[in-house]
Amino acid sequence: MAFKHVVYRALDRGPGRFLISVVANRRARAVGEHARFTYDRPSGLWSKRTPGGVMLLPERLQGMGIEECEAFTKDVFLCDYTMKSGDVVLDIGAGIGSESLPFSRWVGAAGKVIAVEAHPATFATLERTVRLNDVRNVELVNAAIMDSDTPVRISNLPTEVSYENRISSEGVQVPAMTLADLVEKYDLNRVDFLKMNIEGAELPALQGSAEMLSLVRHAAIGCHDFLAEETGDDSYRTKEAVYELLVNAGFTVRRRDGDPRPWARDYLFASR
Repeated sequence: MAFKHVVYRALDRGPGRFLISVVANRRARAVGEHARFTYDRPSGLWSKRTPGGVMLLPERLQGMGIEECEAFTKDVFLCDYTMKSGDVVLDIGAGIGSESLPFSRWVGAAGKVIAVEAHPATFATLERTVRLNDVRNVELVNAAIMDSDTPVRISNLPTEVSYENRISSEGVQVPAMTLADLVEKYDLNRVDFLKMNIEGAELPALQGSAEMLSLVRHAAIGCHDFLAEETGDDSYRTKEAVYELLVNAGFTVRRRDGDPRPWARDYLFASR
């Protein structure tokens, strides 16, 4: 472990947190960053406050502010669609809110974002982030989107790598529901944008509710074939099957095969 991390861990308690905040805020000013770092006691995490709002940081004062989240969301998820006021958005695999908050701002008071996150600890961070930003147009759902409502297990990795948690045979048990269940729960007659990033579970999630895809106008689906290459686990290899499913559902599907980022090449963008 690097010496600076040892020092950080020693200070990250009680009075030591004041010193951490002083150093972090001075460093932000020195590089011209309009950010303020504070410890958020209810979540047990550090927060990064910028002009756009507040983001919680699961990993040692490292992470994106709201403005960086917006730029990332546009780059990764919205290359084929410009979100507008009044849109209805399903954010499946919402994580800590890195996309939910930008979606919320873009759809405005007339729109709605339904943010679904399976892992209980990650969901708690998402819930706290929404509260810190006083967001009123986001509905939160703590469940895994699957092909049935049978409870499943999700891996339980440390906070700093919790974004890698996936449906597994081990870990914590979480409730499950289908996309069709979600549509019925919120009485939706359309979905303007479906974002899905659920670490390899995208195929069963879509297969379990193929009939409701007729309500979806635009989608960005994160597949994870690159992880099959990295880990040798072929259960991650879903891209071709998801592509075929979307085409059969009547979408025009665009790939991103030329992107130099391996994970970004596995996104599929669907529209009708």
